[in-house]
Amino acid sequence: MATSVQRQGWGLVRKEQKPDRERARAIKTRQRAIGRELRRVYDSVAQEPVPDEFLDLLRKMDNPEPEGGAA
Repeated sequence: MATSVQRQGWGLVRKEQKPDRERARAIKTRQRAIGRELRRVYDSVAQEPVPDEFLDLLRKMDNPEPEGGAA
C-alpha cells in the first residue's frame, strides 16, 4: 500500500519531510564543526601573553596622574 505517510518511531512522518530532516542534520553538523574551530582559535588566542605595552596602559589607567601634574 503506497501512501504519502509512513509510520516511523512513535509518530507519522510525511515522505517530503525526510529531506528536511537530512538538511537539518547537515546544518547541525556544520554548526558543530564551526563551533569546534572557533573554540580552538579562541583558546589559542586566550593563552597568548598580554603585550607589555597593553599592561603599561592598564597601569596608567589604574593610577592616573593628578590634574596639573608633570606629563
